[in-house]
Order: sequence, then C-alpha cells, then structure tokens
Amino acid sequence: MILKFCGFKNEEDIEKVKNLNVDAIGFVHFPSSKRHVSMNQLKLLSKRVPDHIHCVVVLVNPTLDLIKQVFNETNINVIQLHGSESIQLIKAIRKLNPTIKIFKAIPADKYLNKNIEKYEKTVDLFIIDTPSQNYGGTGDTYDWNMLSNIRKSRFLIAGGLDINHISKLKYLKLGQCGYDIASGIETDNIKDLAKMTQIIKIIKGDERNEHTNRS
Repeated sequence: MILKFCGFKNEEDIEKVKNLNVDAIGFVHFPSSKRHVSMNQLKLLSKRVPDHIHCVVVLVNPTLDLIKQVFNETNINVIQLHGSESIQLIKAIRKLNPTIKIFKAIPADKYLNKNIEKYEKTVDLFIIDTPSQNYGGTGDTYDWNMLSNIRKSRFLIAGGLDINHISKLKYLKLGQCGYDIASGIETDNIKDLAKMTQIIKIIKGDERNEHTNRS
C-alpha cells in the first residue's frame, strides 16, 4: 500500500517523518489553502526530504511557467494536480520533464468515472477526494462504496482520513492502492508523530522505513 502524508509546512514536521515508513510527503502551493507554502518555502523544504521518499507538490490550475519554476528551483519529483487542468497542460508537463510522476485529484461525485476516463491515459495515479465547492481538502469523508467500481485505474483514497477510518478501510476491498492523509495526522495543525506512527503500523505493519532498518 502506498502511503502519502500531505500538508507539510516546516522543517520540524519533516524531521518527524523522514525515518518513517512512508512513501511520499506533500506540500501545498495554493494560497487559498491553510497548508499553503510559498515558492521560497517549497524550495527549502523540498530539499529536506530524503531521496527514498517521493516529494510531491499540490497545485491548482498551475501555469506552465509555474511548473517550470518548480522543476528549476525545487526537489519536487511528483506533481499533484487539484484543479480542472487540461489534457494539453498535462502533456506539456510531461514534455518538460518526461520522468515526472503526475497525480490527479478528482472528487468522489457523480462524474467520478467520467473524469477517470478523461485523465487515465495521461496521469500515473488518481487521488479520490471529498467533493467540495472549493479546491483542496475539506477534512470530510464520503461514501467509499462508490469506489468499488474503479478497477482499472490506480488510486489513493483521500478525504478527511484518520486512524479510525484507516482501520475500517483496511478491510474493505475497494481496489485502492493506498491513502493520502493530511488532517488525520495533525493535532492543532501540527504533524503528530504518534498519529503518523499509528497509521503506518495499521497500513504497513512496521513504522520504520527500510533505510532506517538497515542502520
């Protein structure tokens, strides 16, 4: 199972997670988000992420110039798109950086399957999130049963997940290949080491990553 922790804003929180058994950590570059980090912060923080952990930036309807800036100034190796991005933009991103991984967030609404069909040939992974009038996370969950029809595409479940939700989802055969979690690993908007460790143990069994275990 792929495990992505998202919404990091400072070096202290990165230090908490860098030796844990997590596959990716994310930064949000979107001013309307409470987890927004500036480009200068993104540049500094992305360089604190160990090489064995995927470094993700969450963007909403970015311009190609912004994408170029991310590639030129940061250590980001995954672009996660949360807006209504065009197929043409995604292809242009691939042309700029053929090795980049692209995740696409889509809402769990009545257009879910239609949106998957639209993007499935151009992205590497879907993030299925709670529908919202605004872009970005809501901290709320949705009816996970609607995911059972997604069989051909790889996707992570997102949307207000916490340790209780993960404990239930672990036993549901929905076809997910992992989870994307932000609010569920926080206490008072700060990443909580105990919560992160508990969730990792449920999903992966061992909270320490293999690089740490070798030492």
